[in-house]
Formats: sequence, C-alpha cells, structure tokens
Amino acid sequence: MYKVLLADDEDIIREGIGSIIEWEKLGTLFVGAAQNGVEAFEMVVSHRPDIVITDLKMPGMDGLELTKKLWESYPEISVVILSGYGEFDFAQQAMQYGVRHYLLKPCNEDEIKDILEKIITEKKAKEKTDAFYRHLKQSLEKVLPSVLEQFIKDFSCGRYYSKNDLDFLK
Repeated sequence: MYKVLLADDEDIIREGIGSIIEWEKLGTLFVGAAQNGVEAFEMVVSHRPDIVITDLKMPGMDGLELTKKLWESYPEISVVILSGYGEFDFAQQAMQYGVRHYLLKPCNEDEIKDILEKIITEKKAKEKTDAFYRHLKQSLEKVLPSVLEQFIKDFSCGRYYSKNDLDFLK
C-alpha cells in the first residue's frame, strides 16, 4: 500500500479529504494530516509517505518550501499541489521540484482519486522498471567474470580485440 500524507492549514480541508476518500480501495493508507509544512516534514520523517498532498499557502513553512525540502531529501515522494485559484504562479514554481500534479481548490473526491490513481500507476511502472534493471544488473554481474576470463584466454592466445569490441566494459 502507498502511504499518503496531507498538509493544509484549513481544518475543513484536512478533515474532509481525510474522511471522504476511501483510501484502502485505492491501494493507499492515509497516514495523517498536518497543519503546516513544518509539521508535515516531521510527519514525513516518521511515516515515510509515498505521496504528499500539500496546500501552497500555510503558516510556518509553506507548501512551496515543503516541496523543495521533500525534493532535496526524499525525491521518491510524489507531491500533489493543492491550491486556490490565484496561486498558480506558485504551483508553476513547484514544478521545478518535480511536481507534476496540481489540484485546484475546491476539488472533489473524484479529482483526488484520479490524481492518486495516476500517481500509483506511475509508481508501479517505475517499480517494475527498477526491478527489471536490478535483475539485468545481477545477471550481468554473474556472467561478467566468465566474459573477462574468456577475454584473458583469447588475449593470451594471440586474439586481439578492437576498441569497439571492448565498449561493453565501460
């Protein structure tokens, strides 16, 4: 299950999103809601969520600062910007920190579910790709000693390799 954290200074937003979404049906676990960016970052450290939904305008540390801090410390976390209509410039700035998803307040349950489903699909695809590359690397690590041994045998028997033949060693 993918863990989700919400950060918003408005009680009604935190309580509404926290209670209206059927987290388990999405394959997620709601790990909590923070009132500001400082509290959210503390919760990130302790809960290690996969997804953070954050408002942009909050007291203390705002959503843009939180997004930057997450990007620097936990780049694997997907961030969803939750913002009012007039804050799009801030949302654009957040995109330099890897933010690809944006929800405009007020948003409804379907919009939130759609965004979460997209993120989960992206995360699953990345996990599958990462697993493929790990497997490929392990396979190569197993055969590389044999390839090098054959190279040494060939070299000692007078077989020479061109530079192009050895490009795989880089």
